[in-house]
Amino acid sequence: MSRLKTAIVYPRLGFGGSETKVLWTIEALKRDFDVALVTGGPVELDRLNRYYGTRLAPGDFRVLQAPMPPGLARSGKFAGLRGAYVSRFVGRVAPQFDLMISAYNICDFGVPGIQFIADFSFVPEWRLRLDPAAAGHRDWWYGDSPLRRAYLGLCNRIAGPGSDAWKQNLTVANSHWSAELLHRELGIESRVLYPPVAAEFPAVPWQEKENGFICIGRVVPEKRMDAVIRILEKVRQAGHDVHLHILGGLDDSPFGAKLKELAAPRKWVSLEGRTFGRKKIDLIAGHRFGINARENEPFGIAPAELVKAGAFTFVPASGGQAEIVNHPALTFSSDDDAVDKICAVLSSAALQENLRQHLTRQAQKFSVENFMAEVRRIVFEFLNRQAPRCVNDAHA
Repeated sequence: MSRLKTAIVYPRLGFGGSETKVLWTIEALKRDFDVALVTGGPVELDRLNRYYGTRLAPGDFRVLQAPMPPGLARSGKFAGLRGAYVSRFVGRVAPQFDLMISAYNICDFGVPGIQFIADFSFVPEWRLRLDPAAAGHRDWWYGDSPLRRAYLGLCNRIAGPGSDAWKQNLTVANSHWSAELLHRELGIESRVLYPPVAAEFPAVPWQEKENGFICIGRVVPEKRMDAVIRILEKVRQAGHDVHLHILGGLDDSPFGAKLKELAAPRKWVSLEGRTFGRKKIDLIAGHRFGINARENEPFGIAPAELVKAGAFTFVPASGGQAEIVNHPALTFSSDDDAVDKICAVLSSAALQENLRQHLTRQAQKFSVENFMAEVRRIVFEFLNRQAPRCVNDAHA
């Protein structure tokens, strides 16, 4: 029997956390399906395998490139415009497939499919409500301006007539927090599947780990890395000799310049830039603590990586990241609360031992094996509801 054809839609494969789901979903389905990746950007498979831990070969899937204007495919900007071209292309190719999957947020396939929620960029008015730290950042572009309205109007014309058909898809949220928000605000029911953490970290004895913190993420205002520096400065003032490594690409943006200015006089702060491979693994595994300060993070691959490496990781109590650590000693409601929580953990060997055992159990929730098994379960249950024969065909 011929294998069922499935298309996985993702606008552009960069260096973010949500790309992890795309590659490991392909890994999960390549055995039973003819898989195609529908995208609007380049697919550099060797780099992606190295960065995300997959072992995909060119024959495991094919790539369908959505036609793009010159320069847009490789640009990291104009995500809305790229998404519009991808959406239009999806409408053309969807009839060729037995199953459509969006690995990045909602998508109208023309037929029911599966959509994985990564963030809430598809509801623009939520931007400042969920990311208050982004207020004032590029308001000339993201604010309600004539330029912004013209741009979004162009995107809508390219994408084609919009509809609520995406609400008929099976929705998979990346945390219980995201699922609750979808239900409360949009009336959407969803399943929850935590994204996978593929990296394998060496077991470094606690006494050999450095007494410092790792913070990973894009260097943008909503990640609040400036707040991380201020929090840890107060921890140091309380008598704890800790240091900080920030792993994230630095650019010439106003926030990038601000972070460089904050770090320059503080010799205990190291701006590592974009870091991956062995250097990233060694830095994470070789430090005792992690921290993330973004509020309302839908999930957060970076905190999950830190937990998997055995780092005591402190995160805001808001968002899906609180589910990653799942312990009141590691979640904070304000910057001052973060200082208090960190000092309490640093000062108590008994609490540290309790947390070590707890986080070991937590890390098991984010394994690639668990993720792939659940992806396959979701896909086959969906196909069984749509047409029971499809499941038999897929296994043939």
